[in-house]
Amino acid sequence: MKTRCAQIKDAGAIHQVVAHYAEKGLLLPRAEEEIRRNISHFLVLEEKRQIVGCLSLESYGTDLAEIRSVAISPERRGEGLGANLVEFALLEARRRGIARVFGVTHAPQFFEQQGFVAAWRHSLTEKIERDCRTCPKQRSCRLVAVVATVIPERVMFPVLSETSPVPVC
Repeated sequence: MKTRCAQIKDAGAIHQVVAHYAEKGLLLPRAEEEIRRNISHFLVLEEKRQIVGCLSLESYGTDLAEIRSVAISPERRGEGLGANLVEFALLEARRRGIARVFGVTHAPQFFEQQGFVAAWRHSLTEKIERDCRTCPKQRSCRLVAVVATVIPERVMFPVLSETSPVPVC
């Protein structure tokens, strides 16, 4: 089992596993072309050259990133693979110098087991502005926000300016 940054060749497999959960209403749909355009955001779990899981780590700058599209092949659910991916994502966020990582989820317990804490969704103004304001489910949304602090000293003492871009996979 290998966890790594996604490559263009993985886009179809990523789309397939995300689409499975999107059809059930558990994830937002992601078009394969969108996945290709944003392949540098995706991390994958690979076994025997097959993608068995994925997630997207999308940056909102050096202080904040979002974990999206966490998906494990249905036949591999319950094996702890999602936890492996989230752990890798948090390590990747730390490597990139990102202070906090959040998710907006139907499964807050899963994230809490990975060290996240529940948060008021509206406290994530970056997310609200980017996605929630135009979401048709905005008024009836039952998703829960969860946040993990990756670099505590950055949260306590934020960087006032950043001159170099954050490297991605």
